Amino acid sequence: LVLRVQRLAVLSPRLRLLAMGSVESRCGCCEGIRTMFVIPQSQAQSSNFCDAVSVCVHDTTAALKLGSTIEVDLQAAGLSKNQQKKLLARQVRQSRKNHKKIHKQTNATVAAFSVLDDALPTLVEDSESTFDAQGLLRHRLCKTFGAQKRYHALPLSFGPEPEKGLPVLGSVLLRPPKYAAKFLPQEYSLLHKLWVILGGACAAGTGVLDIGAGNANCAVLAVALLGLTVICVERESPREELRAEARLPEALRRRIVRVEADVEDFGPEELQRVASTHGLHRMVLVAKHPCGIGVDRSIECAARLHASRAESAGVSIEIIGVVMATCCTNKLSLDDARISRVPEFCKLYAHDVPGFTCLSHDNHGFERAVEVMSRCSAWRTASGSEGNAIQASQLEWAELFEDALQSLRLRRLAQIFGASTEIRFAPRECTLQDRCLVAAPCSIPEGIRAHGEMSTDPVFLSHLRKAASQLLADSGPIDCRPLGLKSAKYDFDYTDMSAPTD
Repeated sequence: LVLRVQRLAVLSPRLRLLAMGSVESRCGCCEGIRTMFVIPQSQAQSSNFCDAVSVCVHDTTAALKLGSTIEVDLQAAGLSKNQQKKLLARQVRQSRKNHKKIHKQTNATVAAFSVLDDALPTLVEDSESTFDAQGLLRHRLCKTFGAQKRYHALPLSFGPEPEKGLPVLGSVLLRPPKYAAKFLPQEYSLLHKLWVILGGACAAGTGVLDIGAGNANCAVLAVALLGLTVICVERESPREELRAEARLPEALRRRIVRVEADVEDFGPEELQRVASTHGLHRMVLVAKHPCGIGVDRSIECAARLHASRAESAGVSIEIIGVVMATCCTNKLSLDDARISRVPEFCKLYAHDVPGFTCLSHDNHGFERAVEVMSRCSAWRTASGSEGNAIQASQLEWAELFEDALQSLRLRRLAQIFGASTEIRFAPRECTLQDRCLVAAPCSIPEGIRAHGEMSTDPVFLSHLRKAASQLLADSGPIDCRPLGLKSAKYDFDYTDMSAPTD
């Protein structure tokens, strides 16, 4: 039986689907039916921005949607007529549920466009523009925030010859296989960027300031393989048994220093006190996935530390660059403490938004725009969840919102250090949060963009191999398994294992 869902009742009047009309075309990605749901003018909140939503039915297991075609085998072996009827009824109920999800996302998109249209300043050239409504809004957004590069145009930079480098890194750490598969490519990429900014000079006196170090796996690799000293700044350190540095040999363990402080309060005096104890005078600031406003607080921390050397003869620490993988733009609008950080964000960048300079005395429009852009950037991460109804157009807009907000951060880093860039530092299968900001004096070293087997850095790989061989010969691999814990996501159970004692 082939059912066509469009202004008809299925089996009984109780199982009706409300129809709004549809237009069909072939889907380029799967050769299935692409159905265009046309929203009546009476239901659309804005005639300018949302008059249609398209949905692709990829297979016959997809829920029934308006205008789609689906085959249902009512003669399936072992199914009575009553069972067949229930089966079809379940599919119709699912279709209603999916239709509600789509309608909800459509309304959210329309509402976001409406807020942005009202909040963004009108440009002089708008009256002569040939853009359609959404194209004009996109143009206004990019011009207002000075956004130039789009997410899909960002260069991939996973590090040189990862097929050779990843096994070296993996050989020195004992971790659950699924955990290593997710985090090792990220750590390899960040380690190489550290190496490049330092110019390969990882001698005594050189170190890393790791903001939000967590369990310090990345710090352990920087110490064990690059020979660096790492200062880990964390608001609250994890429990002793979850700290990776506790598994290092004593000589290496001393080179990881934990400081419990909020990055907002960490300044030149604190850094000077810790760094001078360990003979450090040249450092790179690293932050892996600080959430929301944590990115901007880390940038301002870098600004304080970088400026202090020029302003004070008593400060001898030079911050020569930044490597920062950003995360969770949506948490600007509402963080884990259920607090909006939009006012703080806007205060930091109020004088550096090209389109809002004429409104510098009133941040209301700026804050409204940032709030809706932050909130709607979650469309991108939600698109990876099971059963989501995020549309392709929402995904594109979410990426554009992040592009706009990242442009403010890039300009701030360029003001501090002289040059900045944005790259995609890790494979999408490892992390959806794959944006990375890099800053350095004068210009960005070409090695920062190293990617894949066509990019080589034999000195870096040789250094890794030599350090890994020495570590394995002296003490064996570092046991970074989270003993005492279990995880279904990463498929491990170490609840029966206790942490080793010295």
